[in-house]
Amino acid sequence: MATFRKRKLKIGVVYDIQVKFKEPNTNQTIVKTTVWHPENKMTDRQAERECALIAQKFENEMRQLYTGSVADIPDYNITVGQMADKWLERVRKDFSIAYYERGIKTVEWIKRYIGGYKIREVTPYIIQNFYDKLDREKRVIYTITAKPCLREELGKFGHTRKELSKAYGVNVASLVFTLQGKNIGMEFAKHLASVLGVKTEKIFNIQKTEQAYAVETLAKVKRATRCIFGMAKRQRLVDDNYASADYVSYGKKPQRNIKYLDDEQAKELFRVLMDYDDIRAKTAILVALLTGLRRGEIAGLEWKDIDFERHTLTVNRTGCYSKIAGGIFTKEPKTEGSIRKITISEILVEILKEYKIWYDEQRANWGDRWVDSDRLFVQEYGKPINPETIHYWLKKMLSNSRLPDITLHSLRHTNITLQIAAGVPLTTVAGRAGHSRVSTTSDIYSHFIKTSDEAAAEALEDIFVPRVAKG
Repeated sequence: MATFRKRKLKIGVVYDIQVKFKEPNTNQTIVKTTVWHPENKMTDRQAERECALIAQKFENEMRQLYTGSVADIPDYNITVGQMADKWLERVRKDFSIAYYERGIKTVEWIKRYIGGYKIREVTPYIIQNFYDKLDREKRVIYTITAKPCLREELGKFGHTRKELSKAYGVNVASLVFTLQGKNIGMEFAKHLASVLGVKTEKIFNIQKTEQAYAVETLAKVKRATRCIFGMAKRQRLVDDNYASADYVSYGKKPQRNIKYLDDEQAKELFRVLMDYDDIRAKTAILVALLTGLRRGEIAGLEWKDIDFERHTLTVNRTGCYSKIAGGIFTKEPKTEGSIRKITISEILVEILKEYKIWYDEQRANWGDRWVDSDRLFVQEYGKPINPETIHYWLKKMLSNSRLPDITLHSLRHTNITLQIAAGVPLTTVAGRAGHSRVSTTSDIYSHFIKTSDEAAAEALEDIFVPRVAKG
């Protein structure tokens, strides 16, 4: 191990460097020393950093000379971008694919702003400036719809939709949405215009607006920055983690905005579901509404997880989708507390029994082509579904109702808030939700807990002081 100490002499400041290591054959301790004289213009901190680098190089030379081994020398000239790549590789090895995918996007932001800086030269001012610019950044939103002349141009082109798909790679589903007047993506609009040989603006109305990024999106970039500098500190490349809250401001934490259905809207959704003709979508969304399961947990359910006699459902796995992972895959639930068994209602049990009859008919119809995954919710030939499919089912269902446009996760919030409003103990709510700690539930749903607490106080008052007496 290399060590060094500073001494003041008449000729100026010098650093004594000492290296100690074991000789492999004799196990004898070898001690080697050298002296380094820093340049006068160096500050004490600069001199110590440079001396640490020289000491490491000296150790490496001595080890190689006496033992043939090479010590690991930190690269003090590494940039923030290079360090971010090292952190990302560590994330890929140690964490989930979803976290790794998010990491790729956040690292792109970091590289764009401070990637070229040497990590040892970054100051709190540089990072704060980065965060402030990040908070002001806007993203461009395009609203693109077809002009009436699009049909005319397609007619001139003289190809069927099938031919457009096969010969020119035009997505038929996107083309149908386009002709229905729905908003489409810029990439598809440009591709179709290129196929037809016209300018994009000729056949599409294009409206451009700017919108602030979601606070949570920016928070992920800041957290990743903190992790990267934390890794650099552990490797002694920087003196401290200048991306931590000790040095920079992260901005005001926004109030969590939870979208959910109130009790009347939840009842309306239940009525819509009970009349819905797609039994697969109906069952999946009823599971979401009546259990509060996460999207991936619903996609990961298997028939062996359902106990029809005891009216229980067990969460053992999560269904996921990732391009990096090559498509649909299975992993363990989000946290240890997410592995749980919950009681389900009589109505859900009956719906699941009805769905099982339909499911078995599908399996029989497909015969040898059926993929026996045992998953509850599958593609038409038995393979596990992409969790996003359940969200698509919900959107399709809501488009024909008077209900607000919500996400699948809003049904989880709806389930939990309705339990709290009904006076279900918080420990029970947390257990059914798969929260490892009750504090997680109380933090997220504090507003609803307060409202229920106020209602409880009023109920107690009504017991002892009836409203008639108060009047």
